[in-house]
Amino acid sequence: MGKAFSNELAALDDTLAWAQAQDVKVLEQFVADVAERPLIAVGSGGSSTACHLTSLLHRTRHQRPAFFTTPLDILSVPAGLHRAGAFLASASGKNKDVLAALEACIDEETPAIATLTLRAQSPLSNAAAAYGRARVFAADAPTGKDGFLATNSLVATCVLITRAYGFEISLPKSRREVVTGSFFENRHMVQVLHGGWGAPVATDLESKLNESALAAAQLADYRNFGHGRHLWLAKRAAETVVVALETPGTAAIAESTLKLFPKSIPVVRLKTPLEGPAGTIDLLLQAFHLVAHIGEVRQQDPGRPHVPEFGRKLYRLSPPRVRPTIDAPIQRKLWASPEAIDDGKAFQDGLKRFLARASRTKIGAIALDYDGTLCTKDDRFDGLRADIVAECSRLLRAGVHVGIATGRGKSVREELQKALDPKLWPSVHIGYYNGTDIGALGNNTLPKRDEPNDAALKRAQSLLSGDAWLSTTAKITPRPQQLTIEPKGATRTDALAAHVMARLAPLDGEGVRIVISSHSLDVLGPWPGKGSLVSWLRRLLGKERDVLCIGDRGAWPGNDYALLAEPMSLSVDEVSSLNDACWNLAPRGVSGPDATLLYLRALKVRRGVGTFTWKEGSAR
Repeated sequence: MGKAFSNELAALDDTLAWAQAQDVKVLEQFVADVAERPLIAVGSGGSSTACHLTSLLHRTRHQRPAFFTTPLDILSVPAGLHRAGAFLASASGKNKDVLAALEACIDEETPAIATLTLRAQSPLSNAAAAYGRARVFAADAPTGKDGFLATNSLVATCVLITRAYGFEISLPKSRREVVTGSFFENRHMVQVLHGGWGAPVATDLESKLNESALAAAQLADYRNFGHGRHLWLAKRAAETVVVALETPGTAAIAESTLKLFPKSIPVVRLKTPLEGPAGTIDLLLQAFHLVAHIGEVRQQDPGRPHVPEFGRKLYRLSPPRVRPTIDAPIQRKLWASPEAIDDGKAFQDGLKRFLARASRTKIGAIALDYDGTLCTKDDRFDGLRADIVAECSRLLRAGVHVGIATGRGKSVREELQKALDPKLWPSVHIGYYNGTDIGALGNNTLPKRDEPNDAALKRAQSLLSGDAWLSTTAKITPRPQQLTIEPKGATRTDALAAHVMARLAPLDGEGVRIVISSHSLDVLGPWPGKGSLVSWLRRLLGKERDVLCIGDRGAWPGNDYALLAEPMSLSVDEVSSLNDACWNLAPRGVSGPDATLLYLRALKVRRGVGTFTWKEGSAR
């Protein structure tokens, strides 16, 4: 089976050129999505190397924890996936393990996922594309399927993800050094020493040497080797070869370590002058040729091993899964809760009461967030989906008023005017700039776009405008009762918010606050926010009917936290820990406009009065 390993090495230059030329925008979007989160990179076999590199890239670029692991690890203990980003790499995108890992991520509602496959169509990319929070890179690599060992697909994956994290790669033509010496003939143990950017290459050597049965491999970083791993070398020197991976960052510790070895111990030193991920890829190419050399010495082609039948059966086994046992709405509340509630009994009771109240409430209006609720962050300037427009139109024609609570201005009015029949406009009300400027959809004089008219907000504008760092990392747009701050480039929203609040410290006690949306943060003055629109709608309806509120950021400091603290409130994404409000009833893996659509369809209207009916347990 497989391909001749020498042929795969010969194709590496073409693979490098191809990977350098690919559009990696979708992966760059993922890198931005996970800027404020820890990362879990998941892969099996050769893909583990790319995942190891990805974890280093994330730690370096975003200064956030990251680790690489296998599918079985997260399948066995999936806890924490709902707070992290996940990167899943698979050349073919069809093995059962990576598919099960993706399913686990969706079940745990991982907030940001990327899948990278080197097939334009695969089960992995198709399954990920159906999940609203996933970014999918899928392209046919020019060399097609690898042989038994990951080579061209691995290099391509490493280059693609390195570019997505914003690192440039400049490499010479693929390295073809031939390791001299015959000590691999009778030595079947390889101790691989590594550190820093060389660590992913150690992972790959362990994989290739063991998978091809060329040698057994042990891994240790240079300092961990000094904590007892050296004893193997002392006792088994006659059967061991040391491979030392050296980057500019580890050159000194490598030299200090190796000069203490007895002269009789054979050492192969693979060195790169390149730092960072470029050095990883350079060492990776050298390691490929080391594997080829060992194969030549052993007269065994690493790319064409004999795979026993039991090995094929092992590969085809289905991985075990820890299936969710708690209904999704309860699980989301437990994740948001400040206390450790083992069985969620309080939330179960709260959900029953909420659904019972919802079924009795006479709904005369819905108050909807816009970005993240009616449209996704990526599509917020591309118009509303036809199915969303159809449901809103149905409700409006049936006599239900629709309110839009948004942090944005006239762009929302213009989009709604394009999407909705003008006959429906009188029943549509917009709370611009987080509900601080409210009017009917047909009122083209709104929103007002003047400078801040409140003393505290004017001071806030002055404090922020004088901040040199802020002027280079964000765009500040003043409005009468709001300052909108949009990050430029890869600036993290959490870091931006912390900086803004520190700069506004002199206003402590004057009622100035911030709320965060999916794409910006807004500085508000001392007056009600999106809740103002709810009050507006209630005055319009009278006492007989109430307002159903729907948004995506129900946990403070999300910009819907006040809106979704209303008694009749539903989230399509983040929830608060409130027991009597802000429930996300959608099935696992369904969020944003997809969840909004389910809620709208569950609202049945008769004679201008809506009833929300939802079967408990349907979101499991």
